[in-house]
Amino acid sequence: MTTLLPRARLAELLERCGSLAIGVLGDYALDSYWTADMARAELSREAPLYNRPIVRERYTPGGAANVAWNAAALGADVHALTVLGGDWRGDLLRHALREAGVRLEGALTGDGWATPLFGKVLLSGHGHEQEDARLDFVNTQPLPAAAEGDLLAAVQALLPRLQAVIVADYSPVGVVTPHLREALSDLAASTPKVVFMADSRHDPAALAHMALKPNEVEAARALFPGRDAAAVTPEELAAAAPTLVARAGRPVYITLGGRGCLVCTPGGATYLPAVPADAPSDPVGAGDTFVAAAAAALAAGATPTEAGQLASLAAAVTVRKLRVTGTATPAEILARYDALPQAAPWP
Repeated sequence: MTTLLPRARLAELLERCGSLAIGVLGDYALDSYWTADMARAELSREAPLYNRPIVRERYTPGGAANVAWNAAALGADVHALTVLGGDWRGDLLRHALREAGVRLEGALTGDGWATPLFGKVLLSGHGHEQEDARLDFVNTQPLPAAAEGDLLAAVQALLPRLQAVIVADYSPVGVVTPHLREALSDLAASTPKVVFMADSRHDPAALAHMALKPNEVEAARALFPGRDAAAVTPEELAAAAPTLVARAGRPVYITLGGRGCLVCTPGGATYLPAVPADAPSDPVGAGDTFVAAAAAALAAGATPTEAGQLASLAAAVTVRKLRVTGTATPAEILARYDALPQAAPWP
């Protein structure tokens, strides 16, 4: 049975996070929240549809940019490593990242490359609000070879200054190309003092020599190809996890949504129940928070289980932040810890 992480140890790890330099490489995106006042809506003359009169707009870092935002909120010196487009979305994202304190020297601009945006349209009226279909701006062509080479060079140049590298491989057509996955795996193998951690939504097994954070569906697809991922149980994942751990050479965290996570090491799998979070809650971005906090904790000297506990606390903070991906500061994490029943076992 896993016991509660002592508060003094949690505070020590959080303080150490503030002295880290972390590179976050991956698919940076812009999240938008466009509020439409449907009381102002009019039926179009051209089609039998009502318009969406936008009266408020808000933009925050999304995708890998949200991972960087979360790492910066922990106090780390965070370096963005990505390729953005020379478009209005890229301009807004750069501004949001600067506001979050993220360094942009490694955020390259690619010709013909688009900055992804995930547009959330919120329909409001008569005191109610509901979310409409999301509007996504995505890339459809692979990252140009020149941009791929420039990004790898930026990683190699920055690596001697870093204690951790987080790889947020989120898009099927993104900056983490097959060649870059191989190169990053080689860098992770050759620089074991740097904590590499990856969240790969499509092929977590393709990244070696680094800690991994798949969710249960991604882990099931990797460990049980051909099976219905939704039918694979946490017990089966725990039993099969040594396959991923052996390739990773680092801890593997399989997140289970509101049920918690599995911390998998060569010694076996430890189940950590989720930290309770009162309703209403919003799970969007919780995985970004978890991977940022877990990577920072490992780089700060946490054991795999301690890192999982710290990351679970951080995620429990952000799920209570509605209509925003959100971050968790050290003060908020400690406050969430203080709200827990102070008795073993965890939580």
